[in-house]
Amino acid sequence: MNVKRMLWGLPLALFAAASTGCSLLKVAVATGDPLSKEEMNVRTMTRGFYYDMAGEVARAADSIIGASDRLEVRTAAVRWKIRATRAGVTAAMQSIPDVAMADLWILCRRMNEGFAATPDSLLFGAQSGIARETAARLDRRAARLAGRLLPAERYALMERFVDEFMRDNPVTESDGADNTTLAWLEFLRENGVEPAYAVGSIAEVLADVNDRVSGQTQQLSNSVGWSKDLIEMRLAQDSLRDRIGAQLDSLDRNFRRMVAVAEHLPEISDRVLEELNEQATQLLWTMDVSVDNAFSGFDRQRMELQSYVSREREALVEQLRTTGEDLLSTAFDAVPGLVGRVLLYVVLALAVLLGGPFALGFWLGGVRQRAKLRKHPEA
Repeated sequence: MNVKRMLWGLPLALFAAASTGCSLLKVAVATGDPLSKEEMNVRTMTRGFYYDMAGEVARAADSIIGASDRLEVRTAAVRWKIRATRAGVTAAMQSIPDVAMADLWILCRRMNEGFAATPDSLLFGAQSGIARETAARLDRRAARLAGRLLPAERYALMERFVDEFMRDNPVTESDGADNTTLAWLEFLRENGVEPAYAVGSIAEVLADVNDRVSGQTQQLSNSVGWSKDLIEMRLAQDSLRDRIGAQLDSLDRNFRRMVAVAEHLPEISDRVLEELNEQATQLLWTMDVSVDNAFSGFDRQRMELQSYVSREREALVEQLRTTGEDLLSTAFDAVPGLVGRVLLYVVLALAVLLGGPFALGFWLGGVRQRAKLRKHPEA
């Protein structure tokens, strides 16, 4: 039993010795040291910036799609947001915070410089300005984020590293992904900085894994939806009827050629017709299945839409009926009070119109009688 334990422990001991002897990257695995406050802040803000970047790229691409009716521009916009978000999540979800920030900064810089150097005809046509403004804004935001999170000396090193990496590694794709782990560590060593990173405590490692899985899952879900939009764009541009017609035209031309050959070579006509029949059967079966699948999907979507509209219409009618009943009930409840107030105003008006002259005459008669008594007191 002791021998077996020694055999199992030997690989672990060798791995620990190899890790201790490597001075390029020191990883605190055994102690489980937590990340420093600065590293945790860089990791959190970098991943938060990725989600903002993905949202801005998706909104810009959707604006290009909505503003253009050209198929090549719309498909290019969909491909842009798929590639950019895939490269962004790969860069942001790395375990070393500084490397994640540098890779995300390089991604934004590459998009900005690539879009600025690409003519409109090879980018997004008349809507290319939308993509250029978005890429330039993301590049500026990445630089500001690094300046806020990193100490001054570390920020100066990273800015110089990004500039040198972009200069030494030009690519044709404006949104390609780069992994600069080894390049960044070697750059630090060349500048007299010994890189030392902690993996983090158990809670931090679990949170890191959860962030990675969540980010990759969300990006994969978005990519699937955007790929579906890409297929729908192509199907809308190239209708199924036109493609079937083209296939049938090609089939008719093949038939005519086969007939011409059969007239001159009767001995091979049976074989050729048999093979042609098999190919035509397979083609028609494939088209039939494709049409059935397409129309079944359309029917299902139509039924769901119709059911949703019916439910909304019933709910709206019910709300209108309830509102009407409440309005009538309120109106009928207010009628007696309104009639009472009208009658009160009528009585007051009659009292003023009839009693006013009478009171005025009575008062004037009294005044006249008192004046007469003052003139003839003996009377």
